Amino acid sequence: MSKDGFWNLIAEVKAACGQDQEKYMDMLKARLKELGSEYAQDFHDIVHAYEDLAYKYGLWSASELMGLATDDSFIDFRAWLISQGKEAYFSDLKDPDSLADLDPGDGYWFESFTYAGDSALEELTGKSAYDHTDRAAYEKMIEALKADIDYGEGINYPYEGEEITDYFPRLYERYMHSSGEFIYEGNWNYNDPEIIEARQAGPPPKPEKNMDMGGM
Repeated sequence: MSKDGFWNLIAEVKAACGQDQEKYMDMLKARLKELGSEYAQDFHDIVHAYEDLAYKYGLWSASELMGLATDDSFIDFRAWLISQGKEAYFSDLKDPDSLADLDPGDGYWFESFTYAGDSALEELTGKSAYDHTDRAAYEKMIEALKADIDYGEGINYPYEGEEITDYFPRLYERYMHSSGEFIYEGNWNYNDPEIIEARQAGPPPKPEKNMDMGGM
C-alpha cells in the first residue's frame, strides 16, 4: 500500500461513513480484508508511522484544549486526526489552531482506528500485525512520510496556560471562552529532559493575526 493508496482509502471510507465511528470501522476492516493481508499490514504500519510523526507537544497542547490531556487520550486523538483524512492531518500539523474547524462527530478520539490493520490481519491470518512489522523498513518509511509534512513553527513547543490565547485563539474561543473561566493549565512532566529542552527553546513568535490591530 502506497501513501496515496492509504489516504485514498481513508477518503473513501470517510466519505461513506462520515463521523459514525462504528460504521467507519466496519467498512474500513471490510475493505482491508478485501485488499488482503499485505495491505492490512501496510495499513497498520502507516497508521502507526503517522501517529508517531504527529507526536508533537504543540499538537498535544491543542488537544488539551478539547479535554484530551493524558498520554492515552493523545494516542486516540492522533488516530482520530488521521481518520479525518489527508487535508486535516497535514493542515493541523502546520496550524493546530485549525482543529477548531473540524467536526468532532463522536468525539476527538478514535481508539479502534489504531488497531484496524491489526484486527483485519488477525481475522485474515490469525497473526498480529504488531509481530510482523519490519522495524528497519518502518524507520525508512517514517523518514519518507516525514518529508511530506510541513510542520508549523512551534509544533513541538509545550504551551502553558498563559500562552494559549495567543497561539490557539480559535480553539480557546470554541472550547474554553464560553465557559467563562480559564482552566487550561498544561499537563507536562517538568522532570522530563525532552520537556525541559522544548521549553528552554521558548515559544515561537506570536502569530501576526493575534497581534494588536490598533484598537480594532
